Amino acid sequence: MTNGAEGAPLSFAQRVAALVSLGILLVGAYLVLQPFLVPILWAAILVYATSPIYRWLTARFPNRPILNSLAMTLGLILLLFGPAAIISLSLAAESATVVEALREFSRQDHTPLMEFLVGIPLVGPTAAGELETLIQNPEILTETLLEWAQRSSGMLQEWAGDVARNIAKLGIALLTVFFFYLHGQTLVEQTRRAGLRLGFDRLWEYLPAVTRTLNAVLFGLILTALAQGLLAGIAYAVVGLPVPALLGTATALLALLPFGAPIIWVPAGVVLIGQGDWMGGIGLLLWGMLVVSWVDNLIRPMVISASTRIPFLLVFFGVIGGGLAFGLIGLFIGPIILSVLMTVWREWTEAPQ
Repeated sequence: MTNGAEGAPLSFAQRVAALVSLGILLVGAYLVLQPFLVPILWAAILVYATSPIYRWLTARFPNRPILNSLAMTLGLILLLFGPAAIISLSLAAESATVVEALREFSRQDHTPLMEFLVGIPLVGPTAAGELETLIQNPEILTETLLEWAQRSSGMLQEWAGDVARNIAKLGIALLTVFFFYLHGQTLVEQTRRAGLRLGFDRLWEYLPAVTRTLNAVLFGLILTALAQGLLAGIAYAVVGLPVPALLGTATALLALLPFGAPIIWVPAGVVLIGQGDWMGGIGLLLWGMLVVSWVDNLIRPMVISASTRIPFLLVFFGVIGGGLAFGLIGLFIGPIILSVLMTVWREWTEAPQ
């Protein structure tokens, strides 16, 4: 550092004062930005994921950066809110269908189903006993349905409250997306230069590990959703559900969200049981729990591990632990943190003595 007025080097006291002042400014900036860190991170991830499309758009219309950024932001809004509206309408229709199917099921002959359940090792007799209790006491089934409906209504109200509370954060994220599209490249270059001046040039060398992991997480997310949609679609076709391809596509889209795929196959299985096809319904539910759901826990860590040279178990912990620690965005943050840590570890352990 030098004295701006005279060009002379700063004294030790001046250096300390400058660093303390910088530290105070950084802490103050963190306190100001802390409520918006999650929306900013989401904006960065969305912009990075769609950057190839934005580069193509700017190549076609190089002199319209504001319109290009606005078009990309509007496209993301449609992509986010379009499926959400369709899913909400579908859930409202499915809930009534499921309740009616359960009531129809209570009026049917359950002897074949009881015999089938008793033959299942370990859990079969218990499940058969619980089912027989519900069948012999229809009022219990009615109370169960009412309790389920009330709980579902409460969950929907809580979800609506969460949406209302987070709508401001979503708006901030989308606003940030627009400016990241518009000034993102300049911001990245300025951040790199500032890091070099502050002596953080070594940290910049870990950026390839971050981008490589982020690419792997995005690719794993898409591949996992496609695999879940394909496996669920096969099951829909086998059990004879109508439009299995459409249901499989809906499952794949919902699989992009945590615990989204069961929104399709759980009601479908319950409806089949209510219609008397208990073997198809139970088979679909078991297939969903044992196969479709576990694809998310296996394929995504495998893709990230293969792309980043990080051990599978470490990636598995990063995905699951990141989600538990940071929520949905932790599915990205967890693997990135462990990827950078693994890069540093390899540098230290593989460097010559």
